[in-house]
Parts: sequence; structure tokens; C-alpha cells
Amino acid sequence: MTDINDNPFLNRPADSSGARGGDAPPPLQPLQPLTPTPPGKPKPRVMSANAKSVRDTLQTVLFALLLAFSFRTFCVEAFVIPTGSMAPTLNGAHFRVICPECGYRFNADANVEIQDIGGHLVQVANAQLENTNAIPAPRYFVCPNCHALIPATSLPDKPVVARTFFNSSGNESRTIYFPHASNGDRILILKFLYWFHPPKRWDVVVFREPRFGKQNFIKRLVGLPGDTVRIISGDVYINGKIAHKPPAVQRAMLQLVYDNDYYPIDAGKPRIDGRTWTTPWKSHVTASTDGKWFTAGPVIRFQSGNPAASGRITFQNRGRYLYNDSSYNNRRITKRGHHLVGDLYLRTLWTPHTSSAAISVVLGKPDSRFKVSLDMGGRVLLWQWHAASHAYSLVPDSLWDFHQHVGLLLRNQPCRIAMADCQHQVRFWIDGRMIFQYTPVWTVAMALAQYAKEAGGQRFVPRISVHVMGACTLRHLILMRDIYYTQMRRELPSTNPYDPLGSVPGTGTMNNPITLKAGQYYVLGDNSNDSDDSRAWGHIEPILRAEGIPYGVVPARYMMGQAFMVYWPAGFRPLQSINIPIVPNVGRMRLIR
Repeated sequence: MTDINDNPFLNRPADSSGARGGDAPPPLQPLQPLTPTPPGKPKPRVMSANAKSVRDTLQTVLFALLLAFSFRTFCVEAFVIPTGSMAPTLNGAHFRVICPECGYRFNADANVEIQDIGGHLVQVANAQLENTNAIPAPRYFVCPNCHALIPATSLPDKPVVARTFFNSSGNESRTIYFPHASNGDRILILKFLYWFHPPKRWDVVVFREPRFGKQNFIKRLVGLPGDTVRIISGDVYINGKIAHKPPAVQRAMLQLVYDNDYYPIDAGKPRIDGRTWTTPWKSHVTASTDGKWFTAGPVIRFQSGNPAASGRITFQNRGRYLYNDSSYNNRRITKRGHHLVGDLYLRTLWTPHTSSAAISVVLGKPDSRFKVSLDMGGRVLLWQWHAASHAYSLVPDSLWDFHQHVGLLLRNQPCRIAMADCQHQVRFWIDGRMIFQYTPVWTVAMALAQYAKEAGGQRFVPRISVHVMGACTLRHLILMRDIYYTQMRRELPSTNPYDPLGSVPGTGTMNNPITLKAGQYYVLGDNSNDSDDSRAWGHIEPILRAEGIPYGVVPARYMMGQAFMVYWPAGFRPLQSINIPIVPNVGRMRLIR
């Protein structure tokens, strides 16, 4: 072992020549006599090493606690999402479901306000998930991808407890299933952010709800001070113009319609409900009889020996594919109704097998239908559909918001293309890079005219198709839709003698727009069919009412901060006997858009 005195990095007294660390030791100094303690004066107390260590530890712990409380109070705070009002962006308490036919994984709402307590189903207001096997589930869940019925007994998280309940007379019973429920996402919010700049539209915000002032809510911020907010046909209009989402927010809010990667193994066979599933993509050969489509399976192919052969596949709206239903809500029927959604997004990996191949995508309802084409030379064209003339017209790139150059494409080289037609705005991507954006004029007056046609009985089904020329392969073909904001009635107390049924239109809806004043905000939940948000609030704190704050408004001083990260999604249990999800779901940790 090396002697500490041999350490060359230690500072030593200088020798007589002034150099440090010399060989000659310094001269010894004479000892000074000790000064005796005067009689009657106590000797000074010397703290022992153990006592000093305890004191230092306590000081460190207290300082750490003070720092943690200060950080939590002024900087970042953690919350747990209790309900599914922001699903599927953020999950509340939920059941995990895996479709046995197509393998698609999704979450379904676990309504914590209805629980089994002491053998009785009890409705509990503002409840939390405490007993993970106390939340009743429907007998069947519905897969959002292939619409298969999934028995509650087949859920992957065990145990699934079956309990029998009798009616008040005791002569009739029913069995209810209680699968293991997972807790909601745990998120972090930035509390100091809004001290430096005001909230932005489409932020996910946490605030104190203004009805009773007792709970913290999380919603998406839609209306800012000075805005006039109005919801028409599923879209939000601000000051008479449609509100467009930034690309990152739009992608985060998309919901599944159909993913061909999850092709059901029981295609063509009868299911337990008597229905037979077949692919929603219908094939057509439009030129030359030697072209042929192969659509059975997760990979779609168009084969032909003629490089000029062309064909198309169209998405068939069977069942509830293009409606605003949400698998998260367990297909509960709501008063908000079912609506066809025309705001769509399509993505695929296209592999051309000829040097003269081309592809085009068509999306949208007649009032907002566009076609984008791409050829091997990298030329991108945009056409707009005109319902009056039943024809497309070319939209010159001089009218686009912006566009980027596309290089030459290579034969047999995969190319990932994506197109979005959402909120009357078209975007097109190649290999993750946005190539162009086009925003036509669309106003409240135009939206109301279109709504009047639909209310008069005209049904406008979205057109979704992919046209190809030359042999090619389509992989990872997925169709998604944007959130459809529904109309809603304001929820008034049932004892209200003037409006017991809540017939007042919701705040900010089509027949009840709202103009926000300084320091006022308007919020909506991403799960529009099942969200308690600005549209529905029919009560307000007396102190806010005295200040003239209207229904459905969040005052600025109630804003707590912006949610920015899911740091602990619902985890996993290594064993069924362990009720706490101690294994984190790392793949679902994410920033909140």
C-alpha cells in the first residue's frame, strides 16, 4: 500500500530553497505551553464524531426536502390521469385488451365512478382506482381495427373475477366481469412556464376546474383571450376561420380507422356475432386487363407485366369504420351521436417495381376532397375536387403554403408516403419529410352551408383510394382520422325548474358561440364523445359568477401549467400475485403533444 506521504499531488511545506516537496524536512517548531482553564469556568464542549454526523445528515435531509417542496411548488409537479377524457392521447384508469383475431392492442375505459363495494355496485363521485378488481367491464369489447368481439374473460391482465348480482327481488341474476384494471398515465407538468409567456392554442393544460374549484382537470387548450369559438361539423372555428393544428399536434391526435399490418387470421370465416370479416380495401383494375391486385394479407401487391397497367384500391365504409366512435369508450351509446369523419390521414410504404411507376392518393368528403400524385421523377401534383362539375382541377404550386423539392425515385426502392386532409388543409410527406402544405379558404359561412345540406338529408361519404401505375407493393398501409368535436348540451342540475333536461346548447357549440375576454380560456377533451369540458359546464363558482365569468370558461388564475411528459405509463406486474405495476412500460414514455 502506498503511503499517503508519497502522494506527489499533496501540497507540502516548502524547503529552505523555496521549492515544494523537497527531500529535507522542515525544521521542528518548539511546543507552546498550554493555557490552563481558569477555575470555575466550564470547559468547552467538543462534539463527538457521531453527533456531528447525525447533525450533517439531518441538515442534508432537511435541505433536500426544502428543495423538493420548492421544486414541486414552483417548477414541476406530477399528476395521475384519473379518467379517459383525454384518451387516447392520455389514458385514465383502463383495461388492456388484445384482439385475438388481428392482434391489435388497445386500451378501454375502466369507469372508476362505478365500483363493487361490499358486493353492491355503487356509483362513487370523484373516485380513484384503489381496488383493481372492483371496476365492472362489459361482457365484450370491440376491436377498433377488425371489429371483432373480444370477451372480457380473454383480457391479458389477470385475474378476471366473475361476480353474480341479484335484483332487489332476488329472482333474477346476472354475471358481471371485473378484469384487472390499470391505473392512468402519470404525467409531469411545467408550472413556471406560463409565468414567462401565455398559454398557446393546442397546449395540453392542467387547471383547477371552475365549477366548484375542488379538482384539477387536464384538457387541450382551444380558445384564447379575444377568440370567438364555435364548433361546426366536428371542427373548431376561431374568429370565423377554421383552426388548424400544427403537424406534431395533428399526428398526436390521430385515431385508428384501420391498420392493414393487423390483418385478421379469421378473414372470411363467421364470427361469434354471425358476421364475416373481409378486407375493407376493394381492388379495381382501371387500365389493361393484365394487371391484378392481391389484397388478402398484410402486404398488398399490384402485379402486371405491362408497365402502363394501372389500378386502384378503395376503402369501403362498412360498419363503423369512418365514424367518430371510440374503442376506448367500449362503444357506449352517447347523446352526442355518431358522425362520419372526413378529416383523414393515410400512410403506406410504396415500393415501385418499374421505372415508369406512379402513385396517387385521394382523401376527403366532396367539400374538401383532394388528390396528390407522385411519379418516379419526383414530380408532385395536387388536384382539388369540385362537386358541382364532378371533376378535379389542378392546384398550382404557386398557391401552396410551401413546398420542397423531391429527388428522383429508384426502382425497387421503398418510399414512405403520407397524406393528411384535416381541417380543410392538405399536407403531404415523403419519408417523414413534409413536401407541401395547402390551405384553401374555408369559413364559418361555408361550413354552415355544408351543414345545412347534411341536415337536409344529403349524406357525404369520404372518398379514400390509392391509384397506382405499374407493378408495385404497398406495405404498412394505415388509415387514421382526426378527432371529431361533437355538439353537446350544457349539463344543468336535474332540479333546475327552468331547464331540467339541459336543452341549452353547449358553450362554444354551433348554436352557442362564445367570445373570450382577457384572461379567459376555452378547453376541450380529446375524447370528445365522453369529456366533461367547456362545452358542458352548467355551473360556476359563485366568486367567479360575481366577476362576470361565463359558463365554460377557465380564468387565467386557475391555470396551473402545461403537461409535457408521460413519465410513467401504466406499468406491468411481473406476477399476478403482485398488485402493484412495478415494471415500467418504457415504450409508452413520451412527450405530450
